[in-house]
Amino acid sequence: MTLRKGKRTRQMIIAKSSRIFNQKGYASAVISDIMEETGLKKGGIYRHFESKDQLAVEAFTFSTKTMQEHYRKALEDKKSGKERLLAFIDAFAALERDVPIPGGCPLMNAAIEFDDSAPEFVPYVQSAMSNLLSSLQQFVIHGQQNHEISIEVNPKEVSVIILSCLEGALALSRLYRCPEPLAQAVNYLKRYVDQL
Repeated sequence: MTLRKGKRTRQMIIAKSSRIFNQKGYASAVISDIMEETGLKKGGIYRHFESKDQLAVEAFTFSTKTMQEHYRKALEDKKSGKERLLAFIDAFAALERDVPIPGGCPLMNAAIEFDDSAPEFVPYVQSAMSNLLSSLQQFVIHGQQNHEISIEVNPKEVSVIILSCLEGALALSRLYRCPEPLAQAVNYLKRYVDQL
């Protein structure tokens, strides 16, 4: 019973702190923010985690799994490569509305924050970003195998263009507190995918 309660408490800390880290930043968020969000005392948090860094890594992993599930649901009934690319684009657009995670894309937030600092964190971010790019590449390859996407198209290039355009537009939308930049990028990318 105690073990199960301890595990539930640990998962609650990870889930709630993932929102704090994604909104405030991994370096800027402090334990008092997490204490306020979880309702736990400092000792209650450190009973489950050796350090703030360990909690940050686990919170980031939780955020990426949340995003993977968000994309999985958006793609589950899509059969063609183009349908999958378009569904991904629409699912990404939900990030501007803080769905499914408040604070925007956890990958972009972490990539920007840790590009020059916390080198021990970089491999986690790189791995998650590589997985996302690889998924987009596979959608293109699937489309090529089914003769709906030109064989002349470079899958890696397409994945980088789509993700870079979306991430950059999301950053502009959040900076200006206006959905228009992301909406424009989404419209452009839908035309781009249609022409592949």
